[in-house]
Amino acid sequence: MASSSPIALPPTPISLQSSSSSTEPITQKKKLPQIPTPQELVSHYESQGMETNEASMKVIEDLQNVLVRVVSSGRGKKDKFMVESSRKLETVHTRLAILELKLDSKPGYGESLALGVAAGTLVKGIGSVVPHVFGAIGQMWNAVKSSTKA
Repeated sequence: MASSSPIALPPTPISLQSSSSSTEPITQKKKLPQIPTPQELVSHYESQGMETNEASMKVIEDLQNVLVRVVSSGRGKKDKFMVESSRKLETVHTRLAILELKLDSKPGYGESLALGVAAGTLVKGIGSVVPHVFGAIGQMWNAVKSSTKA
């Protein structure tokens, strides 16, 4: 396995304009170095003899190391900003965890379907029983009414 040092990229050439052509405006000031694409980084590690999967893991590791260095390099106000940002991120993470727990406690599609079928059956059953109950109550009312008139 190759060493874990970051890739040293060659500097990009900056084209120099001749001083004799003063009529042309200078369009190139300082160019930032071109950032390599992930595919270029993977092919760089593959050229060093690594497998594709191993090279991909190495690129991810390098990017994580760079990210950690960039985030942890702040001083003074930047450190306070990072502490505050970390606290806010932790708050958001906690809220998302609570929301996820609430969503997980809700019934799924199968459970909802089963509850719907059971509720429909219950309503249909009650609907078929109610006319008989009201009919019986009506007959009792009529029997009591006719016996009290006589």
